[in-house]
Order: sequence, then C-alpha cells, then structure tokens
Amino acid sequence: MSLKKLNILYISSKKKWGGVSSWMLRTAMRLEERGHCVWILAHPRGRFAADNLDYPHLVKRKLGMDYNPSTVAYLVYFIKKNRIDVVVTNIEKEVIAGGCAARICGIPNIRRVGREDDFNRKWKVKWRHRLLVDQCITPCDLIRDNAVKRAPWLDPHKFVTIHNGKNQCHFDASLILLQRRKWGVSENALVIGVTSQLSGAKQIDRLIRVFHRISVRFPDTFLVVTGEGKDGVSLIELAEKLNLTHRMVFAGYTTQPLLAAAAYDIAVSCSGFEGFPNTVVEYFAVGRPVVTTNAGGVSEMAEDGVNSSVVPVGDDDALHDALVRLIQSPADRHRLSQNAIATIEKGFSEDLMVSKLADALRTAIEMKHKRGGRD
Repeated sequence: MSLKKLNILYISSKKKWGGVSSWMLRTAMRLEERGHCVWILAHPRGRFAADNLDYPHLVKRKLGMDYNPSTVAYLVYFIKKNRIDVVVTNIEKEVIAGGCAARICGIPNIRRVGREDDFNRKWKVKWRHRLLVDQCITPCDLIRDNAVKRAPWLDPHKFVTIHNGKNQCHFDASLILLQRRKWGVSENALVIGVTSQLSGAKQIDRLIRVFHRISVRFPDTFLVVTGEGKDGVSLIELAEKLNLTHRMVFAGYTTQPLLAAAAYDIAVSCSGFEGFPNTVVEYFAVGRPVVTTNAGGVSEMAEDGVNSSVVPVGDDDALHDALVRLIQSPADRHRLSQNAIATIEKGFSEDLMVSKLADALRTAIEMKHKRGGRD
C-alpha cells in the first residue's frame, strides 16, 4: 500500500543564511524528489530567496510584526488553497505566524529546533509553545536534553531527534584543482579550511592565531575561511596584524559548501557553541580529515581518534597539536577520511535523514487528526 504524498509548508523568515535554512532547503529538495510537495515561504530580501530562485515552490513574503492579522489570514488562505498537511517553523516569529494559521486550519505545526537557547522560563515562550507547537525536531539528543533543562515545562516526549545527514559526495580532481586556483592556492599546498558563519561563537579568531603558529613551522600551509558574517572585517584585520594575508584566503559565502570542503586537506570546526554542526557532516560526506571542538552535539557523530580529531572548546594548544599531527601524517589523514565516509554511510546519510523526517511528519499529522484536527 502506497503512502499518501504530503503537502508541506516551510516558513523561513530570516534574512541571513544559517544551519536551519540549509536544512530546510536540503530536506525540501529531497522530499520533492520523493513525490511530496514542499512550499517554502521566505523573506523576499533574504539570502534564502535570493539564492534559490529556481526552487519550484518558493513564496517570497515578509511575516511582519508578531500576530500580524494579515499574515495569519494569508497563511490560512495559503494552507487551504494548497491543502497543506503540516507546517514547519523555526524561530519565534515563524512559530507565531505559522502556528496560529496551523491551529485555525487544524493541522500540526512542527518546530525545527536548532539551539537549546530557543527556549527559556519566560511565561510568553511557554504559552506560545504549548498553544502553537505540536512537536519539535532536533538535530541531536543534546539539544533536546539542554532545552528541557533550560525550560522544565517542555515535554521531552514531544521531541524527535533526526541527525543532520549528507550523502557521500565525490568531486572530480579537476574541479577541486579549479577551486583551489580560484583561491590562489597551489596544487601542492596543504590547505587547512573552515566553513562557517563569521561570528564570535564560531571562534575563527582563535583558529587564525593557531594558524599563525603553524605557518611559521610549515611554510607550505594555507588557511581558507569560507563564509560571511558580522565579524568578517575584524577577522581580516587580525590576519593583517599577524602578517598572514599572503597565507590566508577569505573566500566569502559559497553556494557550493561541499566543493569548498572537498578542496580542503584538513577541515576544521572550531566553534565555542553549537547545536549539531552541519559543517562537520559536510566535511565527513566529502571524506575530509576533520579537527573539531567538542561543542554541542558533535560527539554524537565525531569520535576522537576514529573518524576525527576532537579537542576541547577553547583549548588552543590542543587545536594546534591536532592540526600539526595531521599535517605531519598523511596516513592519519587518510585513515580519518575513510572512517568519516564510513560514518556517513552507517548512520548519517541524507537519505536516512529524509526518511526519518517524512515518518515524523506523518506521525504528527496522524496524531493531530486523532486529537480532532482537520478531517
């Protein structure tokens, strides 16, 4: 017996690109490939709308103020017109608008939680969540556990963990060489790379200072920083202060993070605070040897000495030593690379993630109907 295809509405109101935005786009595309219809309502001047104009079900619209009656009315109209089965939201503004419309229409609103600090003990947050959210999806168990600690009123049984996933991806050597040439990096150089938002929590400044020490000892190494953010200018100034401009590349935002990762020789995640780092999943998917801090739920995927090198948050010496070990040992880089790919294949593929997501959405819809939702 074939399962009913779903009509899904994602709401993404952020102007900037982030982990949940990436998750929404990737899962929407994969769900569409499986025959479902996924609409994405995005901010008209946001990165999401600007970079994905070819997405077949993109709606560009601002949500406006909280509890905006015209926005809620539009969403109710849209849900009924397109026979939407489930709404998926993230931040409070989306929860309010999408949750109100979903409640009126008798369908579930699923909150995709990216960070535990989305919740607190404030009565407004508690009231909104209990009234407007049917279930939460988190990318790792740690976010769920920490969210419940921050907000004890949350019901942990209404959380479903679906780890971020990415299918193994291979790029031809010519594409990797072309990418490195765009960066101005020679074929024989050893590239340490990081793909990240340029914000304080990501601690790129610490990586730059660690690389300054490495650059003196290993003259053929380069550091490539892929991403954009509010700290971009200050990070460039730091590189200039340390006289690293000839050994560093600030590559900016990319629409091809997997290709960028594939062009690194060693991939780094140096965050001080994370949920479940999507970049580490991407690094694993292209078979890069990874050095990562133990921020957030990364330990649910990364195992020190097995498929990656895991160092404590804020320990610059440990980060330095881990990078040096991999620089000096091609054999260790190869071993971590192979084990990273095996990790993806065993439990962190995009195919598995999307299957679990479709199951979770169906379950939420069925439970809503049993409680008296839409017929």
